[in-house]
Amino acid sequence: MIRISDLIMLSFKALTEKKARALLTIIGVAIGPLAITMIYGVTSSYSDYVVNQIQGLGQNLIVVTPSQDYKLSDSDLNKIKSIEHVVAATPFYSTQGYISGRKSDTIFIYAVDPDFLLKSISSIQIMEGAAPGSSDTGKCMIGYDIAFDEQGRQEYSIGDVVSANVYVSGSSGLTEKRINVMVSAVLSKYGGALFLNPDKSIFLPFPAARTLLGVNSWSGILVLADSPVNVDSIVDEIKDLLGNNVDVISFIGIARIASSVTSAVNFMTFAASLSAFAVAVAGVASTMITSIMERTREIGVMKAIGFTDAQVVLLTLFEGMLMSLIGGVIGIGLGVVGAYQLSSRGLTISSGEFFKVTIRTTPKFTIGMLSGVVGLTILVGVVGSILPAYKAAKIPPAEALRYE
Repeated sequence: MIRISDLIMLSFKALTEKKARALLTIIGVAIGPLAITMIYGVTSSYSDYVVNQIQGLGQNLIVVTPSQDYKLSDSDLNKIKSIEHVVAATPFYSTQGYISGRKSDTIFIYAVDPDFLLKSISSIQIMEGAAPGSSDTGKCMIGYDIAFDEQGRQEYSIGDVVSANVYVSGSSGLTEKRINVMVSAVLSKYGGALFLNPDKSIFLPFPAARTLLGVNSWSGILVLADSPVNVDSIVDEIKDLLGNNVDVISFIGIARIASSVTSAVNFMTFAASLSAFAVAVAGVASTMITSIMERTREIGVMKAIGFTDAQVVLLTLFEGMLMSLIGGVIGIGLGVVGAYQLSSRGLTISSGEFFKVTIRTTPKFTIGMLSGVVGLTILVGVVGSILPAYKAAKIPPAEALRYE
């Protein structure tokens, strides 16, 4: 009985005898694992980041925004509040601006009920101070990056006045307005953010939208469901009540979309990589057939000294598998390096002039994914070696010994 160690030794010897041909085949095999590993690692990490960010904003939260030329009203708010499983609903106004003297650093301004905000998005925590009351229009909560500079020195504390220039949309277009508000609370560091960036935000009580910013319209309505299970039914009922006048989104729904998009990207990557694997199968088959033809006399000698057809088949398959396995390991290694290089560049998401965020994450690699790539690579070696193995087993020893 031939031993595994003998198979490895003989297979490795056969590959080293034809180094250039074996190397080219290994490179061809490596392309598929490289593409899958690199793209899967990057897209999966971005997907997890987006989903975690969205879920951190509250799986029970629903945002209702008016469509073009429609203004939300108290009547709409009361209709939403009357929906079953709605715990609370409140209007909000949002815009952007900058701290006076720091024009290059965009901040976000939200006029919203502070109690509702802290209740619906539990990941937003107060580091010091207390949330302003709903009627304290001259007070605010500020994000960590507004309170502290890049060196970690605190620039604004409780009781300090923040002067900010705010962009306000009106009938005459976008205008700039300066507001002065007293710091009532400083928020803890939130970290990376996508749809909401608390670290660079000023949160005002909702009445401040009218008294300080001079606006009467709402940017939207925030709705809090009693459970994530009831979010979809609430979204459907809001759409039935208000029709095309509003757009309704839920953060849990966005998380589902992000996950499905990533799954689709990974599937397309896998499907595209199959063409590389198909080419690799052809390359392995070509290399092995050529090798069998060149080693006809050697195979005849092996059979003459007692090697069975099954052992010749096994040796040929093992040679193809070893070549593919080496290619797979190289491809996975290069894929990991490539994924880290792509992730280091970051993914920039922007909308218009004022919103721009760059995401940088660490690539994600799972044991299941890597095992699947290795298994698929070994399968390439097996499939590509089946026909050459069959031909090798059928070589008559007497004819092989006369082969020059």
